[in-house]
Amino acid sequence: MNNKGKIYVIGVGPGDPELMTIKAVNILKRVPILCFPKGKEDGASVAMSIVKGIVSLEGKEIIEIYFPMKKIYRDKTPSDLEVRWEDTVKAILGKISKGMDIAFPTIGDPVLYSTFFYLYDTLLNIEPSIEVNLIPGVSAMSASAAATRIPLCLGAERIAIIPATYEEERLKETLIAFDTIVLMKVNKVLDRVLLLLDELGFTDYTTVVEMASMKNERVIKDIRSLSGQSLHYFSTMIVKKK
Repeated sequence: MNNKGKIYVIGVGPGDPELMTIKAVNILKRVPILCFPKGKEDGASVAMSIVKGIVSLEGKEIIEIYFPMKKIYRDKTPSDLEVRWEDTVKAILGKISKGMDIAFPTIGDPVLYSTFFYLYDTLLNIEPSIEVNLIPGVSAMSASAAATRIPLCLGAERIAIIPATYEEERLKETLIAFDTIVLMKVNKVLDRVLLLLDELGFTDYTTVVEMASMKNERVIKDIRSLSGQSLHYFSTMIVKKK
């Protein structure tokens, strides 16, 4: 008989707690241990702030993991950070071996640019039999499209979802080939992307949504006004050709 606990990877949506699914909320209420990712070692977890908007954390064990945003490679000597990261993974597996379930809330949807999959390989390397359940959530892409009232796809239209950090030639090829292009991580290369859009004649077909569904949500339709400016990390660019 398998008495091991399970891992639930839960998409908690783009920011508005009310966008969490009923299934996500029910699991978060039931599971005794919540493991939250955070992008900075001394920073706060955005996923935790979303969850706290709906689910009480009182009485729950909270584990926070700083993600270095890279895989742990087995063919080199691991860094101190990677050693600590793997130690945390082992601690999580220790709780699962005692029959305790753990929920891993992640921003947006767990299958779209999720931090969880930085952890997934490490978990399976240590314990291949672990049961992992993925609970889908509302993506930043969907929330951004809703904020702009732009349909991402209609009929036979084709859509591409890519990081704006693509090297320029690949980015250009994608922008030309698809009807709708959703650019993630656009804050890192904003001015370069603006120049490329202008070169291709797509500037007037482009909208940026900053912090979709959050209190400070901002929809920018005049993207020329963004030149030389900075955007929040949670920014999505939608190029919808007409």
